Amino acid sequence: MTRLIVFLSDKVTALAKFLLGASVAGIVLVTLAAVWWRYVIDNPLSWVEQVSNMIFIWMVFIGSAVLYRQNLHIGVDIFLEMLGERNREIWKWVVELGNLLFITVLFIYSLKLTINVLPNTAGALDITPAYYYAAAPVSCAMMMLFFIEKIVDPSKRVPVGEVGEF
Repeated sequence: MTRLIVFLSDKVTALAKFLLGASVAGIVLVTLAAVWWRYVIDNPLSWVEQVSNMIFIWMVFIGSAVLYRQNLHIGVDIFLEMLGERNREIWKWVVELGNLLFITVLFIYSLKLTINVLPNTAGALDITPAYYYAAAPVSCAMMMLFFIEKIVDPSKRVPVGEVGEF
C-alpha cells in the first residue's frame, strides 16, 4: 500500500510539474498572440484575458499542491524551534492536521460550487465558470493524497526547520 501511494504521488507530481511548465508556455503564447492580433493585424482577440486567467488560476492551485508535497510553502516556525524535539514533532502534526481540515473543507465547498455553476456560462468564450472553479477541488484532492503519503512513508516527512526539494 505504501509503495502504491508513493508511486501515485510521484506520478501525480510529475504530471503536475509538466502541466505547470506547459501552462507558463501557454500564457506566453496567448499573450504573444494577443499582441500580434491587436497591434499587427489590428483585430484584438476577445478571449485572451479569460484564457490567461484560467491558466493562471490552474497554475496557482496545482503549484500549491506540488509545494505542499515538497514542504516549500511559506511557514513561520520560530515558535516550533523554541520547543523541544518531541514537542516540535507533535506540533508539526497538529499543524498538518489543521492543514488537512482546511483542505477537506475547501475540497467539499469548492466541489459543491463547481457542480452548482455547471449550467451557467460566462465571458467571451461562453463557457461555464466550472472550468475555473474545478482547479480548487483537483488541487485539494492532490494535497489529500500527499498528506496520506506523509503518513504512510516516513521518508517523505521533512523535519521542522528544513525545506523540501523542488
